[in-house]
Amino acid sequence: MLMQMDEMQARLDALVEALDGQDPGTIIAASEALATAVILFRNSTIPAGAEQRARLLITRTLGQLEAAAIRVNILKNWTRQRIDRNHAIRGMAAQGATLTY
Repeated sequence: MLMQMDEMQARLDALVEALDGQDPGTIIAASEALATAVILFRNSTIPAGAEQRARLLITRTLGQLEAAAIRVNILKNWTRQRIDRNHAIRGMAAQGATLTY
């Protein structure tokens, strides 16, 4: 279980890095690798005596999930703003709400 958690954490780090790089292909590959790591983690068990380390890894992983979610929301907002600007240039009405952070 701890090995699977380490792998999941590494895949989350790669996803956050891919989101920062804003390369769609890298984001997709990192997302797929993370999905595989999550599946392997779900099928694992916590070894006796490793509960504290598992708790720390889970806390760290939740932090990385939040970091990834924030990046996804920001990229979504930027994309929505670009779409709205393109509509404005063409003289069309915007299709959705533009959020700013």
